[in-house]
Amino acid sequence: MASLSGLPGRATQRKVTIEDVARAAGVGRQTVSNVLNGSGRVGAAARARVLEMVDQLGYHPHHGARSLRSRRTMQLAYFMPPAQLQQTNLIMMQFLQSLLAAAARRHYRVLVVPYDGDPSADIRGLISSRSVDAFVLSDLQPSDRRVDVLYALGMPFACMGRTSRGLPQHWVDIDNAEAEAEAVRYVLDRGFTRPGYIGFASGNYWDAEREAGFRDGLASRGIPGEGAGVLRVDDDASARVKIRSFLASVQPDAVLTGSDKLAIIVYSVAAELNLSIGRDLAVVGFDGSVGTELLHPTLASVAFPLEDIAVRVVERALRQVDNGEDGEPGEILPARLRPGGSIPPRPGPE
Repeated sequence: MASLSGLPGRATQRKVTIEDVARAAGVGRQTVSNVLNGSGRVGAAARARVLEMVDQLGYHPHHGARSLRSRRTMQLAYFMPPAQLQQTNLIMMQFLQSLLAAAARRHYRVLVVPYDGDPSADIRGLISSRSVDAFVLSDLQPSDRRVDVLYALGMPFACMGRTSRGLPQHWVDIDNAEAEAEAVRYVLDRGFTRPGYIGFASGNYWDAEREAGFRDGLASRGIPGEGAGVLRVDDDASARVKIRSFLASVQPDAVLTGSDKLAIIVYSVAAELNLSIGRDLAVVGFDGSVGTELLHPTLASVAFPLEDIAVRVVERALRQVDNGEDGEPGEILPARLRPGGSIPPRPGPE
């Protein structure tokens, strides 16, 4: 490794250059450029030395100069649908934070574009003005208009969530069914015998998969059917009344839910029914949002690996910017149950 003697530090007035980083790391200028741009082949040891020197010397690439040389904007567009702007949608706000961090590691900024209705004009405007290099999408719906437009225009994009068949599979997602089944097994293995499920009645594939995972988890432990029962709610407004009726009539000893939002309602309704969470009723959420840590007792929840998803989504988008069409299949990542006080072990027989 080259000596740092005579090289500028953070306190030095002279601007640190890419040549300074290369000299300090003992590599060539192109190797440093490859590491910073995520291109080319660089060994793990050399990459680590470069990143260490970038941090130690305080090197900051000049985005404007890089854009002129590469004809890139160094910006990604993230289209945010109205549902993600709701204050209760904590999980998607966390994804946005992870996306910003993942993009920054590749020296990209993220242009957040809220939209309502048909986003086609906004997409075409950003493309025609050459404002962004690629698009990031989430909360995908069947026959999603955003995907159709981007595909037709040949614009790089990647998604958190799955695109329909016949379209490019530039997406990263979790195995919803297996994650829910794992949560069911966790509850059963702790001695709960009458688990029920509460989810949303929607056309979203993830809601259907989570409900199917509940049944799969029961079946894997030799329990046929739906356990204590399954409740589907249409929206947040009607959920409280239906959940209260469900808990009072079915009397499950554990409730698994399709989202943290529903689990939080279960907490509130349980208090009205004088049921103690963790003692009279175990509860499991799905999302792993930051709000689960604020509940008492803390909510056990299936947690999205948001940082990993964001990194992979950015990589999928920029791979297309660098190399053109990406023919790789979508990526499925595991999601694990994060334990909490809402699922204590049941005491054994006296």
